[in-house]
Amino acid sequence: METPETVIDQICFLSRAESRVRIMEFLSDSVPVTERELRDQLSLSRSTVARSLDSLAEVGWVTERSGEVRLTPVGEIVIESFLQFSETMSTAEELSPFLEWFPLSEFDIEVADLRDGEITMISDGDPLAPARKQIDMLRTTDRFRGFFPSMDLRGSELVHERIVDGEFDAEIIVSSDVEDTIHGKQFVPLFNEMISTGGLTLSVVDSVPFYLGINETGTTQIGVEDDDGFPQALLETENETVYRWAESLFAEYRESSVKRLTNL
Repeated sequence: METPETVIDQICFLSRAESRVRIMEFLSDSVPVTERELRDQLSLSRSTVARSLDSLAEVGWVTERSGEVRLTPVGEIVIESFLQFSETMSTAEELSPFLEWFPLSEFDIEVADLRDGEITMISDGDPLAPARKQIDMLRTTDRFRGFFPSMDLRGSELVHERIVDGEFDAEIIVSSDVEDTIHGKQFVPLFNEMISTGGLTLSVVDSVPFYLGINETGTTQIGVEDDDGFPQALLETENETVYRWAESLFAEYRESSVKRLTNL
């Protein structure tokens, strides 16, 4: 068998045979084992284990001593790096519907901080899934801070009911376009009453970059829209770094707000 010589060749050599990956991953988490133990633990055939070990030994990633198989020092580095790469690719795949529309380069946050987040995305059968996730936070939290790049009547009615009942306090920042929306006749009575109770603080900026929701228990939501303003995906996370970043970003926008609405 030809020995792989380049990095890409090595990655292809390992990844194109699942049995090689499984054997190396198993060996990385265990003491040296026999071929039979490998077959039993991984439910692989005798021939598959034998072929895989022969090829891995030929490239210097495993070795056999006294009937027991173990990783070489190089093999330990290879499988650790490969599994990290696999995790990175998995994260990229999971986050791609969100990252397609999130302006990551414009904000002081790393992809690694987002990897534990739960992504809710639109689909042909459920285009309102992100909106429902957003409503869930508004329905269950006691204190909310956030940005709204758009405003719908259903969510406004829910927030109105909870604020008037004394169950909810909110501080929100909206774009000037949303300010125009809430001056509509269906919204004005709701917002005037919410503001008058002291349960809603409403500030206006020229624009907001995305939907942002922060509750009192450490959860952050970030919702992204396409170029036409239609919601595409929502990320929800309890990552502390993301939460601190969201609080700082909210404070920054609050300081730069052009006005605070006290009456519509």
